[in-house]
Amino acid sequence: MSLPPACAQLPGIGVFGTGTAVRCLVPILKSCGFRVEALWGQTKDMAEECARDLDIPFHTNKVDEVLLHKNVDLVFIHCPPLMQSPIAVKALGIGKHVICGTPAGPTQLDALRMVNAAEYYPLLMSLMCNGLRFLPCFMKMKQLIDDNYIGEVIICEARIHSGSFLKDKFDWICDELMGGGVLNMYGSVIVDLVAFLTNRRATKVHGVLKTFTRQTDKIKGIRKVTSDDFCCFQMELERSACATVTVNSHVTGQYQQEVLVCGTKGRLAVRGSDLYGQRQDQAKEDMVYRDVPNILDHQKTGVSESIRADIPIPHLKGLIKLIDSVKEAFKMVEEKHGWAREPVQLAATFGDEQYVQTVVDAVRQSAKTKEWVKIKIMTEQPEPNPLLRAAMRHSTFSLH
Repeated sequence: MSLPPACAQLPGIGVFGTGTAVRCLVPILKSCGFRVEALWGQTKDMAEECARDLDIPFHTNKVDEVLLHKNVDLVFIHCPPLMQSPIAVKALGIGKHVICGTPAGPTQLDALRMVNAAEYYPLLMSLMCNGLRFLPCFMKMKQLIDDNYIGEVIICEARIHSGSFLKDKFDWICDELMGGGVLNMYGSVIVDLVAFLTNRRATKVHGVLKTFTRQTDKIKGIRKVTSDDFCCFQMELERSACATVTVNSHVTGQYQQEVLVCGTKGRLAVRGSDLYGQRQDQAKEDMVYRDVPNILDHQKTGVSESIRADIPIPHLKGLIKLIDSVKEAFKMVEEKHGWAREPVQLAATFGDEQYVQTVVDAVRQSAKTKEWVKIKIMTEQPEPNPLLRAAMRHSTFSLH
């Protein structure tokens, strides 16, 4: 069967992962006209089940079989964070475009490896899948901040309430070292969003991380949850601004988020996906942007209600906008592997993700030391054994 022209010029997609994010992502990709050609899962059974449910023609548990698939030109990576960086680096080396889920990895070092690979292959698309940057309310908020609607930014506050992340089985979400925890999963997205909205990055941070639920009825025995289920941290930003972020996963019910930015002339606040604003010379708050309620129609996106229930609505709506922008980026260029940067210029890069992961690492360090920690972004990978290297430099004997 021949493909319509709009679909034919879009790259074939390879997807890494079998979780809720992938089950949400694939129907949206198909609704935008992309061909999802291959899927990777950690086990053959997981890959087969997910591919069957999502109607993907090829599935495997071997990374190379997706990366070397002749019809795959763009890969979406949404698997455990511990595995994402190696796959992204390898994909870029083979010549594939890469869009990676957040967080990119458990530590800043994982993100640095991705940054180095992206800089080595600048003609390839290498973006983070952070949909909140494309949510209309945040795009409008950024525009107003840039237009001096609230004056000089002084304070940012972000608050997220959600239910527990824990599932019936122990997996990476339960393990701090594998990239689990609310700081990595939601806090990292807010760190990126604050930098995006205000054009200010953190200079030092102070944080508190707590794991209140160590075991459940399903996760017990020798298994214990080590990932944080509550986090609260402060960031001192450039140009004397500051930010406070709280993520609480002990609030059963619908996901709630609020982002407040205060300036010298007024304030802007996003609640859910609606934007409100009030200048100091106004008596009451105005609704600046109201969210469109029917964008998640099942016929338009193909995402089932059961999957939608597990994805926060603002993140899902932002993801739809992001994928639509990626589609436009490829449609604007006639070359098979070419793409235009303008439609996706708002997207987070691997460099942005390295900054985010640096902040996350610093918050973790602060939670242990109970002290403020300065933000230091790596420019090169650390020595694997610095003590041995120093000893060799000062040694008086030769190894030859």
